[in-house]
Amino acid sequence: MREIRNFNDGWGFKKGNCEAPETFFPADAEPVTLPHTWYEDGEYYQGDACYQKLFPWKKEPGKKVFLSFEGVDKSCRVYLNGAKAGEHQGAYSTFRMDITEALRNGNNLLTVLVNNEKGTDVNPISGDFTLFGGIYRDVKLILTPEIHFDPVWYGTDGVTASAVLTEDGTGKVEVKARTVVPEGMEADLEVSLWDADGNCVCIVTQKKELAVLRVSDPVCWDGTKSPCLYTLKAALRCGETIEDLVELQIGFRRIAMDPEQGFFLNGRRLKLNGVAKHQDTAGKFSAAGEEDWQRDLALIREIGANAVRLSHYQHPQRFYDLCDSSGLIVWTEIPMLRLIEKETLVNNAEEQLKELIFQNMHHPSICFYGVENEIAMFGETDFMHHEVKRLHELAKSLDPSRFTAAANLNSVEYDSPLNRITDVVGYNLYFGWYYGEMPDFASFFDGFHSVNANVPLAVTEYGADCNTAFHSTAPKRKDYTEEFQALFHETVYPYIEERGYIWGSFVWNMFDFVSGIRNEGGVKYRNNKGLVTFDRQIRKDAFYYYKAKWSEEPFVHITGKRYQNRTGKCMDVKVYSNCPAVVLHTQDGEWSLDSSNGVFLFENIPFSGEGICVKAEAGNVSDTAEFRYVEEEDPSYVYVDPNPGPNVKNWFVDEVEKAKLFPAGRWSVMDTVNDLLTSSEAMALIDESSPELGEYMRDTVGTFTLEQVAAYAKTLIDEESFMELNKKLVLIKKK
Repeated sequence: MREIRNFNDGWGFKKGNCEAPETFFPADAEPVTLPHTWYEDGEYYQGDACYQKLFPWKKEPGKKVFLSFEGVDKSCRVYLNGAKAGEHQGAYSTFRMDITEALRNGNNLLTVLVNNEKGTDVNPISGDFTLFGGIYRDVKLILTPEIHFDPVWYGTDGVTASAVLTEDGTGKVEVKARTVVPEGMEADLEVSLWDADGNCVCIVTQKKELAVLRVSDPVCWDGTKSPCLYTLKAALRCGETIEDLVELQIGFRRIAMDPEQGFFLNGRRLKLNGVAKHQDTAGKFSAAGEEDWQRDLALIREIGANAVRLSHYQHPQRFYDLCDSSGLIVWTEIPMLRLIEKETLVNNAEEQLKELIFQNMHHPSICFYGVENEIAMFGETDFMHHEVKRLHELAKSLDPSRFTAAANLNSVEYDSPLNRITDVVGYNLYFGWYYGEMPDFASFFDGFHSVNANVPLAVTEYGADCNTAFHSTAPKRKDYTEEFQALFHETVYPYIEERGYIWGSFVWNMFDFVSGIRNEGGVKYRNNKGLVTFDRQIRKDAFYYYKAKWSEEPFVHITGKRYQNRTGKCMDVKVYSNCPAVVLHTQDGEWSLDSSNGVFLFENIPFSGEGICVKAEAGNVSDTAEFRYVEEEDPSYVYVDPNPGPNVKNWFVDEVEKAKLFPAGRWSVMDTVNDLLTSSEAMALIDESSPELGEYMRDTVGTFTLEQVAAYAKTLIDEESFMELNKKLVLIKKK
């Protein structure tokens, strides 16, 4: 049978192009153990790098040897003893190659040339996250007999399985095997199914590579309620000898979607309360491992989520396993974040979609295949609609048992074709943070549903950045306070919760993550919208708001503990809890409140002396906090932007003055990037005012206005120059 060997030790690494892959590194190469990424904060290197490993080998007759990579960011070419063994385009999926013939007795030199530049041929070519670079997941050797399941086939183990629960309650498993049986040899395919107690419940033996198994009364995989799993064993037999064996975990469940009532699991309506996550974590970045995945899962389970969006690419196989065993519903997706009219890019998206589906279709947790995320950021085209449909149809042909999905952004109109292609649609919305006001969520939802009554709608991103060092009793947008983030979620989530036609939501994000180009809210290289900090050490207050809404484990949490220095002789104390009533104790008295929404606001609690000790109780659970009285506001709690950038709102005091600054029919900084790019005269003025701004516009958020772009990319142009630019732009009539 097959043998799997760890191949992570004893590598050398260096940045730059390796001109001679048949030559071993000089002595100055850095010794590394895989998984490994070369990313460092402040040094976002995008380019070529080289890994090498010198290893001894003794050939074994009748053995095939395969080299398995579980993730290389982003493209790579592999050489063994100077001869090309294979290549791969895409950072997130497993790929393998047969190296049997290239191996030689004695020492062997393996060279892996890696490149993480964005380019325009391999997805993703843009996105607010980092292409870390490196061989950042495990590398293994797989040894098989001559008769074996093909481990090269789209990075699978040569066996794919799809399990469903039929309407009559029967469990059905379709198993496809890709076998390698040399000429003159014969083998039988034996497929068996084993329950959680180790009992064989079904077995089929045949010559064909397609097998169908049926279980009359299976125990369902029922989400977090009861995530029951079965073990499928596929064996290649020659008489009594098992030549090769592959095992997969599967589960029987039935999913359905109704545009009015939402998502159904095994006939039970289930509102998906979800979070989104990236794969990186502090200290290791993308090269995370088992300990990190277990910790992330524990936090997701603690908050009470029943769903997770594994964005924006294929995540480690092990994390899908953990979602299976914990009962989380999964939205998984390919890294299609920008679509230009280039056939190689679409072909690569197809290949990544095939890898995603074939490698993961046995996981009962996966219910949604995402085929695009915010691709209309740079505008919509017929080409885009056609190619998204092509990806949708490919996914349905490979695995019709799951829903296809798309995540659009606010600029996609209700009646856009992008909302009518996939089975379900999600929207990434940031009213009250990047644009608009928080109540705009409600009008957007209702407006979309009135136009698209037959389109199942979810919220795939929503959130606000938070630096846990900043605090305020009067939080406001863009102050980056922990209090504003909490207020944002308290305000926005009820709009989602109360609408039955919204089948699910995914908070952006469960964890802070790396975005190498960011410098926002006093933190470099991070997107800080997480409910938990990048190092997983701090659960922000907003984390406990969702725990109050979703978790069944009784708890209480006093908010604002990091906001310790307070002015005034009284203060408001806010508590989150999933209990119906909370009692607050201080040295000056006792107060009690009831709540049905998880939020308990105790107003005007008096200070006593120089501080106050607070205890919140609900039944057998409690929490404590201490606050100090200070005469003046603590300046360390206030975010002061070192690069405030242009502030257009300072240019006018009323609508009349605003109309004069931005006259109709003329170009201005209030036009979108996409529109401005159509005017050579306007772009010439922009390039003259700030070549950096013009360059940034050509590769940035096309549906945002130039004002919004300048406010985000603050160092590209100062306010005075920006005002002068607007004065010149308004002299140009729109054609």
